[in-house]
Amino acid sequence: MQHEVTFEFLGQSFTFRSPLPEEEINEVLAYLEKKKEEVEAYRKVPFYKLAIWLLMQVAYDYIKVKREKEALENLLKEQLTKLEEFLEKEGSSLGCA
Repeated sequence: MQHEVTFEFLGQSFTFRSPLPEEEINEVLAYLEKKKEEVEAYRKVPFYKLAIWLLMQVAYDYIKVKREKEALENLLKEQLTKLEEFLEKEGSSLGCA
C-alpha cells in the first residue's frame, strides 16, 4: 500500500508516495522536522544551499549510526567468541565432550 507524504521546507511543498508503514513515515517526518528547524534558522542562505545542508546533516547522522552499529556488532562478535571459548574450556574441564 502506498502512502502519500507531504513535507514542507522553506515554503516549498514536496509530495511523494512511500510504501513504508505510516508509523515509519511519521518517524521519518518527525526526524526531518527536527533537522529542518536547525536549518531554517539560516533563511538568508539560498534555498538550494539549505537543502544540501539538510541532506548533509541527514547523511552525517546515518554514517554516525552505521559506525555505531558496526562497532556494536564487532563487540558482540568478540563477546560471543570469548563465551564460546569459555564454554569449551569449562566443558572439557568437567569431562563433557
